[in-house]
Amino acid sequence: MFDFGSLMAQAQQIAAPAIKQMEAQAKREKRNEKGKFATRGAQADAAYDAKSENTIKADVRMFSGCCDHQTSADVGNVASFGLPPVSAAEKAGGACTNALLSTLKQNNNDMTFGQLCTSAQQLLKQRKYTQIPQLCSSHQMNLNDEKFSVWNPNRNGRSKALLIGINYPGQQGELSGCVNDVSMMARYLQEQGYDTDPSRMRILVDEGNFGHGQPNGADIMQGFQWLVDDAQPGDSLFVHYSGHGGQIPDDDGDEEDGKDECLIPQDYRSAGMIRDDDVFKMIVAPLPKDCRLTCVFDCCHSGTILDLPYMFTADEEGCAMIQSGEATQLDANPGFNFDVAIQQITQAAQGLFAGNPQMLGLLNKVDGSGGVGNLLKGFM
Repeated sequence: MFDFGSLMAQAQQIAAPAIKQMEAQAKREKRNEKGKFATRGAQADAAYDAKSENTIKADVRMFSGCCDHQTSADVGNVASFGLPPVSAAEKAGGACTNALLSTLKQNNNDMTFGQLCTSAQQLLKQRKYTQIPQLCSSHQMNLNDEKFSVWNPNRNGRSKALLIGINYPGQQGELSGCVNDVSMMARYLQEQGYDTDPSRMRILVDEGNFGHGQPNGADIMQGFQWLVDDAQPGDSLFVHYSGHGGQIPDDDGDEEDGKDECLIPQDYRSAGMIRDDDVFKMIVAPLPKDCRLTCVFDCCHSGTILDLPYMFTADEEGCAMIQSGEATQLDANPGFNFDVAIQQITQAAQGLFAGNPQMLGLLNKVDGSGGVGNLLKGFM
């Protein structure tokens, strides 16, 4: 008797590898159209890379806890990630912070950026978290070659860190692990040799008996200003934010999705939220060439909160491409706008040269063609 079902099962088994390969190729082509992976031609790469180098002088790297459209999660007990709690009363933490620190601890802090991204994502997936970390950068890098470090490779020995943890006690949407995140990150930075003197490490938290201020809008903005004041080539700077993040209507037309990502300070009801454009202006635009800034934003909707020109999304397919060597570089951020970045850097420079009419006159003549980097090269 002819067994049609058995025949179909055999056919499906034979065809399955080819179908899987075709589906994977279709996904890659779809992603390529969106600019998610490093598939631009060599000529385009060179032009884009040169323009990025000329626009943003500092070396900025940012880990975010999730994509722009996603929400981030709390961890009930950091011990589940292999990390000791800072105190018995404060066991919780952010999933992104814990995944990064746990991964670095397990590998003795000796990992490439690609290994760190893929391992952190695997750990989150094992713990049943659906959020997808992202890595963004001001400059191109080889994910499988460059080792992760919080230190500038050309370091001058100076470090500076701003750590912000907001639990919002007594408010709607109260969190439980953000202050603990900051404690763990401070301990990690100290282990890496960062200076913990208050003049070099500023901590803003809304619970606990430590810290140097409240994570309200004014103190956060002042902290950003403090971080970049007197920034020099060779400096190693670090920002960690653990708290709520959000999205609000774009107010200047620079976001393709019509939304600005934002940080939500402790007093957001009265002080408002801190837009991604303002974060870029305050901690990226003023930095000089050969200054390294590393950021970790463990909050919702944080994927591209610094609006940097390069990105890598550590989803399942992206991680597989890194591990196989099919993709080794960061991708162009399809939402990055060079003209907007140049405008923001010019505005930051106008503040820097507020007392110099001649320099202000030169800056005002910049036409948005990418000349800001050249104009400021001698000063940065």
